[in-house]
Amino acid sequence: MSVEDVMRCLLGLSRDEVKTYFMLLNNSMTIDEIAEVLGKSKPTAYRIAVKLTKMGLLVRKPHIMEKGGYYYKYEAVEPETIKRGIQEVLNVVCKKVLEALSQDFAEVKRKLHESTSR
Repeated sequence: MSVEDVMRCLLGLSRDEVKTYFMLLNNSMTIDEIAEVLGKSKPTAYRIAVKLTKMGLLVRKPHIMEKGGYYYKYEAVEPETIKRGIQEVLNVVCKKVLEALSQDFAEVKRKLHESTSR
């Protein structure tokens, strides 16, 4: 299993979202640049960038233009941050799975005991 597979499975990311994250590890990009590299429309690139930013995987930084105004560039957070986030998700999932198994086995055991004691 690759890190891309883990990000898709545990973080619920699409292939394009994972690709965008890795692309932005090397250099920051504008929405126009992201759209061009992905071969997607600007609205699609924007949706991807917003989702990844809300998840804490990207950071949006303003850049001032010489003649006034500004634009944003997106950059990826460090992989260690992602690793910690994935570890937290895994810890929660493992805890819930173990709790469910304990409850289910206890319930089956109780039902078996009730049916044999009649």
